[in-house]
Amino acid sequence: MRRFFRIIGVLLAVLVPNQLRADHLYAYRDVVEDAYDFLVYIPDSYYNSDKPLPLLLNLHGRSLTGNDLNMVTRYGCIDALRRGRKIEAVVVCPQCRTTGGWDPEKLMKVVDWVRYNFRTDHNRLYVFGISMGGWGTFKFAAAYPDQVAAAIGMCGGYTGPVEPLSRLPLWIIHGTSDRVTEIYYSTSVVEKMARTGKSGRLYFTWLTGCDHSILARVFLLPQAYDWLFAHSLKDRDRQVNRDFRIVPRDLDAAYMHLDQSRAQRLPIQEPYK
Repeated sequence: MRRFFRIIGVLLAVLVPNQLRADHLYAYRDVVEDAYDFLVYIPDSYYNSDKPLPLLLNLHGRSLTGNDLNMVTRYGCIDALRRGRKIEAVVVCPQCRTTGGWDPEKLMKVVDWVRYNFRTDHNRLYVFGISMGGWGTFKFAAAYPDQVAAAIGMCGGYTGPVEPLSRLPLWIIHGTSDRVTEIYYSTSVVEKMARTGKSGRLYFTWLTGCDHSILARVFLLPQAYDWLFAHSLKDRDRQVNRDFRIVPRDLDAAYMHLDQSRAQRLPIQEPYK
């Protein structure tokens, strides 16, 4: 498959005008046993270089559960890409079939499959989730802290031991007016990590006056991706980057600052067999 994509990249460089993009969004169904169906986004830069790209795992909330992969594009990274946000990474968007929450082992099976079939940087695996996906982000990061370079968990929560979470850069984001998942579920994680002296790699943001649904706009903001990609497993002591901020007015203006020249339909394609 890798050789196939290199050939496609050469053909695109010759046949496709420079102003057109060669991004692709593929749907994979029933290809990983006892795991999830998923979408894979491949940016145009992938086809024109042998350099491995970061791998970004995007976890949706409860409202997008089911067996229709089109639902996964309603908000999150794929929606952001379609609206013009640039994400220089292989983006994986699995779909959870039930509302019972994400299973870290099943998610890692998907990650391993993508790593085998696409050229990705094993030092730059990131996870970014909201609501049920926020809970899933904490669970996945806690299960694989030595594989996840950085994680953003939004309006979620976590009730397990915090020691594994302390081993990686973690940004917790929650709105103070969230009535779907009370902010308590995030503040309790922060407080528990602080009490146990495990908050050195923790970064958190409480967005005053913001409710549950508006946090989906964080996926549209460049700060979120810049923060994630600023981290690598190769970083000395895996220190957390605190140079990026998100405030409520950023969410209000999220749609205004997208690069409309990059907006695209980005249809879901079936992969070549």
